[in-house]
Amino acid sequence: MAKSRKKKKSGPNGGLLLLLVVLAVLLGAGSLVYRRYGPVKERMTEAELFSVSGENTAIMYEYELQQASALCREGEVYIPAAWVQTILNPRFYWESTEQLLSYVLPDGVRRIRPDEKDEAGRKLLIAGEGGKAWISASLVEELTDLRIERFTDGEVRRIFISVSPETDSVAAVKRKTAVRAGKNWRRKITADAPRGAKLRLIPDHPGRGEETEEDKKWQRVMTENGVTGYVLKSSLKDAVEEPCENGFRALQYPTKSLGKPVVLGWHQVTVDQANKYLGDVLSNAKGMNVISPTWYTLKGNEGEFESRSSRSYVEEAHKAGLQVWPLLDNLDGSVTLGTLLEKDSVRKKLIDGLMEEAVSCGFDGINLDFELLRKDAVDQYLEFVREMYIACRENNLILSVDVPNYASYNWHYTREELGVFCDYVVNMGYDEHTSGDSAGSTASIGFFRQGLEDTLDEVPAEKLIGGVPFYTRVWRVRGSETTSEAVTMKGAAEWVRKNGVELVWDEALGQYRGSVTAEDGTERLIWMEESRSLGLKAEALKESGAAGIACWRLGQEEPEVWEVIGGFQK
Repeated sequence: MAKSRKKKKSGPNGGLLLLLVVLAVLLGAGSLVYRRYGPVKERMTEAELFSVSGENTAIMYEYELQQASALCREGEVYIPAAWVQTILNPRFYWESTEQLLSYVLPDGVRRIRPDEKDEAGRKLLIAGEGGKAWISASLVEELTDLRIERFTDGEVRRIFISVSPETDSVAAVKRKTAVRAGKNWRRKITADAPRGAKLRLIPDHPGRGEETEEDKKWQRVMTENGVTGYVLKSSLKDAVEEPCENGFRALQYPTKSLGKPVVLGWHQVTVDQANKYLGDVLSNAKGMNVISPTWYTLKGNEGEFESRSSRSYVEEAHKAGLQVWPLLDNLDGSVTLGTLLEKDSVRKKLIDGLMEEAVSCGFDGINLDFELLRKDAVDQYLEFVREMYIACRENNLILSVDVPNYASYNWHYTREELGVFCDYVVNMGYDEHTSGDSAGSTASIGFFRQGLEDTLDEVPAEKLIGGVPFYTRVWRVRGSETTSEAVTMKGAAEWVRKNGVELVWDEALGQYRGSVTAEDGTERLIWMEESRSLGLKAEALKESGAAGIACWRLGQEEPEVWEVIGGFQK
């Protein structure tokens, strides 16, 4: 009989070894999971967060890092002038050729040269290569309603700039937590927030798309030492509103008023001899109280202008009960407006010349008519208008400015700023269809009303004057070719009579229109301007609360239109 074998038993050391192996596997797997999915301990340096070093200083505007960077020198921060003007305050005007920073105050123009210092001995302006300049943050703060917070003691310098808030939402940390670069435990740590630390709740980055449920658990914050990031909302106590002190007082720019509704007529004066015909253009103009002769035309880019002024004209107008606001235009081909108005010395020469004319002739105001303003000339144009404001105030003159009827391609006239510094803004509510366009009305009532409505979004009604046309166009359409000719009211009426055109009232356009077709298929069309159409425009101005009406141009109208134009004062 074979011997039975005894079953071999495993000893205690074998079981322990198996347990240890299992634990090691679990720990290894757990470590791998933790490293892959657990909170990251790696830190993001301030240099990584703000992308600056040395004297370069990061700009956080409304808590967003800007591409532009500031400079920190001798304890003060200097912000790029171009960025200040574009983002913070367009009234700072830096001119690189003459190395001059200008700012128009209510009582004069403040001019600052590079390295000029304030009372504390700090430079107000730094000029660099390539025409660049940096403005003292303290000066920007003095003249702009902003909160500027400086964090310049460390190696990585930054400033936080925002429109002055009334309060900040602040929440204390329940327990020590890490501030992270994003809404995830896997994002690097930007700062540590100990228990009880106060964190400012700030807006999330814009344009990040729809939030997930996990995203909604996180709150973007700013620490007391100027570092931003995210913490779990559950790690914060309830937020409280802390008031923000703001001692800024906005500058007030007083303007003048005629004290009654303005009824203005432009008098086209292209030669001195035309001044002698003032009596003729006034013979029918019942109710007009301001006349604007086209006396001045810019010439070249050095501050020169052609003058057709006449003191006797002003005296005659005053005797007729009219104020005189001569017009200055930029219609001469020798003028590049941006170049002309760029330099302080040239603007001063031009303004001084106009003020000498005012003293010599005794007129009451100036009307600026700068047409086809290019976007690259807007800053220079606005600075000229601001400096004209000062000169007109000093010489007791009314300053008015003409703008085209509001459209997407001319929004850059910056009507809101003009409404601050000008006594009146004249919206030229015509040229709806003009030379080179398809056939259509010069100024339909819808076009006119829309121009008023859009301009009133930027200009106070008490400063808005609506411009109306004393002319229209006769259109010629033959096949694919369209041409037109501007005609006066008198000329339009004569054309209609001569050609036997039957006029039909168009309720939608608020005008009479008519057409005639020749034997060769050429169609001629007209949209009339006369008493009824102008009456609708005058009524629209009254309904809007506008300050007045302006007419281009005297001598083109039929006498009866003054029944509705002159009645605007009533």
